[in-house]
Amino acid sequence: MSFLRRSRYAIVLAALFSIPFSVEAANPRSGKITLPVMTAFTVKLDQAVNARTSANGTGFTASIKDPVQVDGITVIPANSSAGGLVSKELESGVEMQLNSVFVNGRLYRITTSPISLNQKSNLRAGSTMTFYLVLSLSIAR
Repeated sequence: MSFLRRSRYAIVLAALFSIPFSVEAANPRSGKITLPVMTAFTVKLDQAVNARTSANGTGFTASIKDPVQVDGITVIPANSSAGGLVSKELESGVEMQLNSVFVNGRLYRITTSPISLNQKSNLRAGSTMTFYLVLSLSIAR
């Protein structure tokens, strides 16, 4: 296992143990809802992603498939736009990560756990996958 991959897992574990798992309810004063670590984002790819031909740093777009909710409140509606990057590393292969989501006219930067792909993976447009937040995210209501 490469040093980069081990350090990535260490960062994920540190984030998991340093951030409480309790969901902060909507704060009427700040008007924000916080999505906790490990919140799932199920997305549908807008275009195909080919692990063999994608260059390192290639972007991809997706749509949120299932609404993201906290305490029964929809924070990110279905069909919201999301974006991410394909990373290629010699030792660890190919990975995909979400890095942004567009909600109610506003762009939010996010950090999700990577999804590893086989070097021969060819994901078609419309393929679904689930990413998990590594850092909590506050969304304006």
